[in-house]
Amino acid sequence: MSKELRECIEDLNKLQQRATLISKESETADEKRCTELNTELDSIEERKKELLLKKQELEEKENEERAAAEKIEDGKGMEVNLPTEERKMEKTITREMKEYRDAFYAFLKGNATPEQRAALITTENGVALPKELDDKIWDNIHTSHPILADIDIKNTGVILEVAKHTAITAGKAKKVAEGVANADEANTFVKVVLTGNDYSKSVELSYAEAKMTQGALEDYLATEIAADLGEALAVDVFTQIKVDCAANKVVAATLDYASYISAFGKVSAGNNLVVYASRATKYGSVLSLVDKNGQPVFRDGVTFGSAVKEDSAAGNEIFILDPKMFVLNVVQPVMIETDKDIKLHKIIYSGYTRAQGTMRNAGAGAFIAKA
Repeated sequence: MSKELRECIEDLNKLQQRATLISKESETADEKRCTELNTELDSIEERKKELLLKKQELEEKENEERAAAEKIEDGKGMEVNLPTEERKMEKTITREMKEYRDAFYAFLKGNATPEQRAALITTENGVALPKELDDKIWDNIHTSHPILADIDIKNTGVILEVAKHTAITAGKAKKVAEGVANADEANTFVKVVLTGNDYSKSVELSYAEAKMTQGALEDYLATEIAADLGEALAVDVFTQIKVDCAANKVVAATLDYASYISAFGKVSAGNNLVVYASRATKYGSVLSLVDKNGQPVFRDGVTFGSAVKEDSAAGNEIFILDPKMFVLNVVQPVMIETDKDIKLHKIIYSGYTRAQGTMRNAGAGAFIAKA
């Protein structure tokens, strides 16, 4: 989302908040004050109309840019003239092709030809990654952090508003007399706006190191950028789960059967639960856990029918949740920028992404924390 659109939305929210306060104040205000408040409210409504029109124009612009980005994701590129070994010919270059990959790394090293620069697919936020590098980065992230492979990731490119279910306040199933209707179900929802958090990772190579082969550079960037970006993203996902599922927290000085099964019992929503824990916690606590009859609760790779996955970002806690109930909005896909430090004779590669997530249902997860 552009800064201009974000500011426009913020101004609209402020006006709405002021309008709400005016409505409340008018309930007890005298006639003179009501006239003043109505005048201010009219002014607010006029300003809201202007901002809503501006917001619509900005959103239409971003929708067009997102459509262009989707074309990039589908592998659609731009037509350029590239020389072949025999002659020059018209050729459509896409992110999956070797020509695009060669052009991208030549661009990173600062020695791209005019034809290669023309072949690069550019967006408002930079040059699109070759699909092979993009896949390698996310493969590395998913391997190191299974939580990021399991959750619901939305590559929207814009701010996303999510309705999060927090509770059923009325109408739960209950025993009733014949002919008597149960109360209508009433649910509590809160709106969560996922504007995104910035994540970045920079690596430096000397001029000599940067002369490594294209394949070696690709593997290096995929490994280094995926390691830190993935760690930061995964840590924030688990942190948000703790915030959203705070009511389902179980505290235990030492993991035992009672606290473990209690945490499972607190998960009131969702399906296909998964247990996430660091390697130390998995092998030091979960795998050695036994029930009241002395039988291990971890059998054939699962515990109570739920897979147990290692994820270092889980820290000292044990998380039990339906990962598909966590939505991660990716405002900016992973991108790589480059620059030179001519004093230190180094090339700087900077990886960046913007994302934010939340649990759709606060009852779809629980966690065990050490006392």
